[in-house]
Amino acid sequence: MENRVCFNLRKFSRVFTQFYAGAISRHALLPTQTPILYALASHPDAGMAELSEALGMDRTTLVRNLRPLERDGLVKMSGKGSGGKVALSITAGGKKALAEVQADWHKAQQAVVESLGEERWRAILRDLEKAASALSH
Repeated sequence: MENRVCFNLRKFSRVFTQFYAGAISRHALLPTQTPILYALASHPDAGMAELSEALGMDRTTLVRNLRPLERDGLVKMSGKGSGGKVALSITAGGKKALAEVQADWHKAQQAVVESLGEERWRAILRDLEKAASALSH
């Protein structure tokens, strides 16, 4: 069978996303939303462009993931869209939700790293970063 890189990366990404979804299912967050809250907690008042870059996510996907967070009072968006700067910030509710999910998120993270082995995980991450960097130029 041919080496289908894109297919396999997407397939395993879905598997790991489902694993994280199960691990944090008792919380009102999705695995795609949690990294956004982490990023906003560490980059207060980030703009849409900065957050998009930090997460490696296109703006359309970021907005789609931000809307439910804003609706639920976990994130505040202010400013103008369509060319204007949109400021983003995590709310007190967002910080609370992040604190509540953190232990389960960390356990899931540990389980994944342990299943691969710490050294192998670091090598995989380095290889993926190297490939992504080479392909993005």
